[in-house]
Amino acid sequence: MLLFGASPALAAPAQDLPRAESPEAEGIDPKALERLLAEAQVTHSSAVVILKNGKLIGEWSFRQAPTRIEAMSVTKSVVGMAVVKLVADGKIPSLDVPVHQYFPEWNQGRKKDITLRHLLNHSSGIDVGEGTREIYASPDFVKLALASEMAHAPGTQIQYNNKAVNLLAAIVEKASGKRLDRYLGDALFRPMGITDYRWDLDRAGNPHAMSGLQIRPRDLAKLGQLLVNGGLWQLRQLLPQEWVKRMLAPGEGPASATGLLWWPEPAWRRSFVDEVLLSAWKQAGVPQPIIQAATALLGRDFQDEDSYFDALGVPLPELQKEVMGRNQKWRQTEMGPLVGANANGWLGQFLVVLPEHQLVAVRMYSYPEDAKGDPDPADSFGAFPLRVKELVHVGPPTVGSATQPQGSASPR
Repeated sequence: MLLFGASPALAAPAQDLPRAESPEAEGIDPKALERLLAEAQVTHSSAVVILKNGKLIGEWSFRQAPTRIEAMSVTKSVVGMAVVKLVADGKIPSLDVPVHQYFPEWNQGRKKDITLRHLLNHSSGIDVGEGTREIYASPDFVKLALASEMAHAPGTQIQYNNKAVNLLAAIVEKASGKRLDRYLGDALFRPMGITDYRWDLDRAGNPHAMSGLQIRPRDLAKLGQLLVNGGLWQLRQLLPQEWVKRMLAPGEGPASATGLLWWPEPAWRRSFVDEVLLSAWKQAGVPQPIIQAATALLGRDFQDEDSYFDALGVPLPELQKEVMGRNQKWRQTEMGPLVGANANGWLGQFLVVLPEHQLVAVRMYSYPEDAKGDPDPADSFGAFPLRVKELVHVGPPTVGSATQPQGSASPR
C-alpha cells in the first residue's frame, strides 16, 4: 500500500510549504490518494506533489531523487503567467494589442490582425508547418515564426501552435527589457524561493516558449499554489487576483475550450461517439477504417482521453490528419461546471489547480536517458487530472442530474 509518508520516497518539505498532519486532516480522501499513487508508480512517474490548503500533503519520488525535470508544454502556461503580469503591470497595453506593434513586418495582410490574445489561445492562424521537428531544426525560433505563412484568418479556429507561442519570448523581452527567463526569475521565481531551474535557448539566444523549462516538481507546485492563492505569495501580491481568474477562464467563440495558455478543468468530462459525429465524419471524407473503429464505441462513455484513445485504437497522428485535418471533432464531449485549470505537456507533465478546493497537484515524468525506443503512451498518465479531482470527491453528477454539453479541444 502507498500511504501517506510511505514508500516511494517522500521528501522533506521546504520551509515555505508546511507539512500537513495527514491527508484526512486537510480533506483528502486517503483511498483516492492511494489509487493515484499506485497509478503514478505503474505509469513510471518520476514525481508527484500534492498541496492542499497551502500545506504539503506529500512529495513522492518514484525513480530518482527530486531534481529538475523538463516541463515540456507546461512551460507555455508559465510563459502565460509572465505575459499576464506584464499586461497587469501596464508594460503591455492590452491582450488585444496587435502583434505587429512588436514586429512591424507583420503590419500587412492577415498578419496585421493577429493579436497577443490570439497567440495565447492558439488562434493566430499561423501555419504549424512540420511541427516541432521544423522548430528544433531552426537556429532562430522567433524568425521562423515571423516568416510563417497563414493557414487561416486570426481568431477563427483553434489550432495548437508551438511555432506561434515561441513569439511570446521575444514579446516579453521587448515589453520588460529582460530576457524571458530572467524576467520570470525576477518577477516570480525568486520572490517565491524558486532558484533551481534552467531554461533552454535556441542558437540565436531566444528562450524557448513552447517548452524548455526544467524545474523541480515541488517548485512547479508552488507556482500552482500562487494561482490558487489568487496571485498572493506570503503576503506579496505577485499577480493580481482578477488577472489570475482571466488567465484560467475559458475564452469566447472558437476559444471557448482554452484559457490563456491554460486548459479549463471541468468537474467531470464524458467522451463518447454518437450518430451525429459519425455522420459528420462520413460527409467530411474520414477514412472508413476510422469510422468503423468509432462505430464500435457507440453506447460507451469514457472519463479520460487515454481510455477513449485506447478503445478507439487509432494512432494519434492519423487521427489528427484524417479527423482534425478535416476540421472535425475527434469525439463528442459533455462537461460539468469548471472547477479549475490544468497545464499539461508531452510525456504526461501535469500541473492541476482547483482553486475552490485549495488543491494543487503535479505529476512529472523524466524519460530515462538510457531508454531505447519511443516512450510508452501508457506512461503519460492521462487520467491524472481525474484522479486529482477524486481526492476531493469532484466527479460526475448522480443519475438524473443535468449535463452541460461542451465543445472539445484538440489533442495535445
